[in-house]
Amino acid sequence: MIAFIYGEDNFRSAEKLKKLKEDFFKKNTSNASSSVFDFNEEDYWSKLKTALKSKGLFAQNSLIVVKNLLSREGLNSREEIIKFLENKFKNIDYSEDVIVFWEGGKIKKNDKIFKWLIKNSQSQEFNKLEGLLLKKWVQEKFLNFNIKVSEEISGSLINNKNGDLSAIDKEILKIVNFIGENGSDEDLSDQVAKLINSSVEANIFQTVELMSSGNKKQALEMLHRQLEQGDDPFYILSMYIYQIRNLLKIAEFYFQGNFSHLDISKIVKLHPFVVQKGTQQLRNLDFNKLREIYKKLEKIDEDAKRGKRDIGIGMELLISEM
Repeated sequence: MIAFIYGEDNFRSAEKLKKLKEDFFKKNTSNASSSVFDFNEEDYWSKLKTALKSKGLFAQNSLIVVKNLLSREGLNSREEIIKFLENKFKNIDYSEDVIVFWEGGKIKKNDKIFKWLIKNSQSQEFNKLEGLLLKKWVQEKFLNFNIKVSEEISGSLINNKNGDLSAIDKEILKIVNFIGENGSDEDLSDQVAKLINSSVEANIFQTVELMSSGNKKQALEMLHRQLEQGDDPFYILSMYIYQIRNLLKIAEFYFQGNFSHLDISKIVKLHPFVVQKGTQQLRNLDFNKLREIYKKLEKIDEDAKRGKRDIGIGMELLISEM
């Protein structure tokens, strides 16, 4: 198969490339090879020709990724390249092999290689998403984690990240980390809105990771940055409580010898991504220590609501004592 992935939306086209790679190696669990030739790095034409000429390409199932061939300046004659490709793939059964041409950014559609690829490959163009299409994409991303949100919420997230799909995707993963995977049809727009509207820059998950690994200095620095952003300290504290509560759910099975991310995620109704990250943190903690941290966080919350303690000072003390 020859695939051609292109368009100005580099994020979605890169996702498509990643999916093709994953599908290839799922299908070919053994006796498979892969190579990547990125023409943004150097002119790989001679090396690419050698790889394509190699008998090994068709002796075993192979994946060859050719990136940014069309945009390479000073490239060999277009006619020479097209002639080589035509001769190479004419009357050859390469159905088990995958050759992917990937082009980021804007392309000249009158380019001879572009025309040849459109004619001779399975091509897919990724244009930049805008308006309703972009909102729908965000909603579908949430639905991948069984989280249902409104069009209004997806619009807020888009505005918050200036339409940057990579930043939006990372924010969605962060939100999933706090909310977990939802197993019902409940609309979670209100919960998501609170997280989107937060101006906390540092990731709570990362701070907990630093706490669990004993890196008190960096954990305190991140806590200070979070508090300095001006968000409600009670909200920041609630995110820590939520994160530790999730870790306790995972720990209950992890410390009993169940290390399967998928099994645990089904039981505790958290996404496998969250469970995987959680089990990594649990390597530096024991169940009793985790429960102690959770009780101290709840005590900070209780005292702060009664006006007996400052949340920032309470959190600093907690981290320092770990």
